[in-house]
Amino acid sequence: MKDLIKKILKEETSDIKPALIKAFYSFMEIETQDYNVYTDTPENRFEYNPESIWIVNPDTKGWIIGFKRFGKLWYNTQLYENFLIWFKEDKSVFEQLITMWVEDFLRRKVSTIRMIYTDMNPEVEDVLITGIELQ
Repeated sequence: MKDLIKKILKEETSDIKPALIKAFYSFMEIETQDYNVYTDTPENRFEYNPESIWIVNPDTKGWIIGFKRFGKLWYNTQLYENFLIWFKEDKSVFEQLITMWVEDFLRRKVSTIRMIYTDMNPEVEDVLITGIELQ
């Protein structure tokens, strides 16, 4: 019930229509379908980005979200390009939506957001080798 109230308040205080939020959450469900969530542990830290959470496809080694210490959110440019195909909204709208989704999905507060244009292969390898898959 508490989560539902938070979600309703977030929708009411946002200038984004609830239908767009719902459509975006469905979009993210599709986009993350073959992806897993990985984190490190205090005993076994990621080499490149300690204390981070990643959403990675273990088969393709592609990533879409990197959530770093202190609330730094990185998203892959491909995720934004896929968003544009379906939604045709401004980047600022996407960033509001992805922030909302990450805060709900990972239950972590986003402080900054940045689009990343690279595949980050060494970082992703580290995540897949070192990380623990969250359920």
